[in-house]
Amino acid sequence: MSDWLDDEGLALRSRLHAMAEAPFEAIDADEVEALGCAVFAWQRARCAVIDRVALGALGGGAPAVLSEIPALPTDVFKAARVACFPESATVRVFETSGTTQEVHGRHAFADLSLYASASCATAARWLLPETTYRCVYLAEPEELAPASSLSFMLGRFAERWHHGADDPWMVRGAALDARRVVAAIAEACREGVPVALLGTSFGFVHLLDAIGESSWVLPTGSVAMPTGGFKGGSREVDPSALREMIRRAFGLGEADVVGEYGMTELSSQGYEARREGRGSYRVPPWMRVSMVDAVTLREVPRGEVGLVRVVDLMNLGSAVAIQTSDLGRVDHDGGGFVVLGRAPGATPRGCARAMDAALSRG
Repeated sequence: MSDWLDDEGLALRSRLHAMAEAPFEAIDADEVEALGCAVFAWQRARCAVIDRVALGALGGGAPAVLSEIPALPTDVFKAARVACFPESATVRVFETSGTTQEVHGRHAFADLSLYASASCATAARWLLPETTYRCVYLAEPEELAPASSLSFMLGRFAERWHHGADDPWMVRGAALDARRVVAAIAEACREGVPVALLGTSFGFVHLLDAIGESSWVLPTGSVAMPTGGFKGGSREVDPSALREMIRRAFGLGEADVVGEYGMTELSSQGYEARREGRGSYRVPPWMRVSMVDAVTLREVPRGEVGLVRVVDLMNLGSAVAIQTSDLGRVDHDGGGFVVLGRAPGATPRGCARAMDAALSRG
């Protein structure tokens, strides 16, 4: 739907779609800078939350480069509606995970086409380079989990890559059907079709518990992607240990278990570029990831630890720049980044000030 977009917004979306559909090597860095600043200016004029943060950081000025765009803390998505369109135009709201007692972050969308295009383009580069896969999802289908951005993304992957007419979703009502997983894997092995075993980290934990000592050697080209947190209601799982258990159970190489960096507040994802010899995350050209000081929110040098700041141009309907509470470090060569966990304790002071500006009505 386009009735929420004015002529300027339609032009921006058209440029963003063209960028998402272009080969990564053909995307010009200066075009990314210019387009990102144009998206921010458009958003600032239409979203009071973004404008308040911009006034506090920039006054009446405008950013000349992406690094100057004031980033919206992820906690703002828990306390305010971050959208550049009327509520009546909303077609989907993704929510952060957590217990029923927790306040959830909410990311509203009036149009999911950019999300779909960007997600598939990035997955084709670093996660799913083969033509087809037997998709096996350790997650609920989007009709049962409409607030899950993961389920939406996996649904688009199935439309593009899934081999066969059977259902790739192996979770219903929070219950994993391990028998169906085993049957799907066995069929893929017989046919020699690579498997895309994708889902939540704890979906993998439950699957590994269910299959016990059973193991397979998945066809060449197969990939596993455990994503999400590693702390559950019953136990905590070390991510390195989980990766090794997945490798052993399914006969996968080190490069075939790929981590994802994504969040509800974004429209794009990053992936570990293990097939390129990197354990760090890579992002598409329309994203920029940097580390900032927790107090000043100024960028820190490569190799130093800071808070992860993400610019995602595909976030047209919300906020193009997001400030997380994740700790990370950019590789010395600038080619990727690693995530070291969450910042301890309360919201970092720099984020707290930005959030105060976003929510202030004075």
